[in-house]
Amino acid sequence: MANITQAVSGDTEILVIERVYETPSAAAPLFSEQFLQAVPIGQIVGAVDALRASYGSAQAIREAGGGYEIETPTHRIPVQISLDAEGRIVELLFKPAERLTVSIEDTLKLLAETPGETSYAIMRDGDLVYGQEPGKRLAVGSAFKLGVLSALADDIEADGHRWDDVLKLKPEDKSLPSGRLQNFPTGSPFTLHTLAAAMIAESDNTATDMLIRLLGRGPIAEKLQAETLLTTREFFVLKADPDLAGRYAEADADQRATIISEIAGRELPPAAQVIGQHDEGVEWYVSNATLCELAGAVRSLDVFAIESGPVDAGRWREVAYKGGSETGVLNLTAAVTKEDEHSWCVSVTVNAADMIDTAEVTGLFSRLTDQLATDRR
Repeated sequence: MANITQAVSGDTEILVIERVYETPSAAAPLFSEQFLQAVPIGQIVGAVDALRASYGSAQAIREAGGGYEIETPTHRIPVQISLDAEGRIVELLFKPAERLTVSIEDTLKLLAETPGETSYAIMRDGDLVYGQEPGKRLAVGSAFKLGVLSALADDIEADGHRWDDVLKLKPEDKSLPSGRLQNFPTGSPFTLHTLAAAMIAESDNTATDMLIRLLGRGPIAEKLQAETLLTTREFFVLKADPDLAGRYAEADADQRATIISEIAGRELPPAAQVIGQHDEGVEWYVSNATLCELAGAVRSLDVFAIESGPVDAGRWREVAYKGGSETGVLNLTAAVTKEDEHSWCVSVTVNAADMIDTAEVTGLFSRLTDQLATDRR
């Protein structure tokens, strides 16, 4: 393996990646003390052993996009690594492995074979290039937050608000994670830019509900082409009450509005009560075509610069990524722009009655964005 690696590159980072991946049990001296305090060596060894058991030994390690990649007989594993002045690891991240498919069509074929109901849209400069039921409305989890961001951007462009306007946290805004703002004291002030960044980069639910309160449900529902809009707090309250969730799922738009009013004063349930399979009808249902339209409209906003998700940002000039998930629901959406100014959008949704193989679907999504980065059409 050493000869293969050195033939590709002699960079220190590549040699360190090789040693960690091939012999994790002997890799402790390669890590900084600070890193090992945060992530024990046993956890590192277990994670790397699992990768090698799933994907095999490294055949090559090379620079790729904005980081590095390990190539095994069947997969590409993107890697982010940073070393300190003494050459020890201070950052190491193995991203979801990608199948080494030959073409976009091969990747899409594997994606279509995902258990459950799968839809996708791949668009170039707003035109559909590949699609499988791209207009079908499926549950997309937190990807609905693209609609919140789009409505906020429109409001600011129309001089309704400014990015540096301040909104204070109210008790009724506080939701469950993901995110951290629910832990802040009531009355804490946040700029609209901070809330938007938290909503996109950390999928912060409390930040999302604060923005919904500011903008109103109507403009966001219109963006999502939905009749009603749940806040994340309302979503969790419904999930904690199966009978009420069932009523909501079967209700028409007026009845749903009444139910939302009824639960306004309810306490936020414990997180343990809302973990489990998604409740049909109690979600945010948006098509891939709509998500691509929304992502494309806001792709230049700087809040996307914080987190590019499973997209290799080094291959693109701009990356606007947002995903969403709960048990049985997965969406991955990215609007990406090349140096030649051509823009692409990839949106993939899977709804299933059982657990979704998130790593596999995410890897195929990453593979698609990599393949599109080198597409010459």
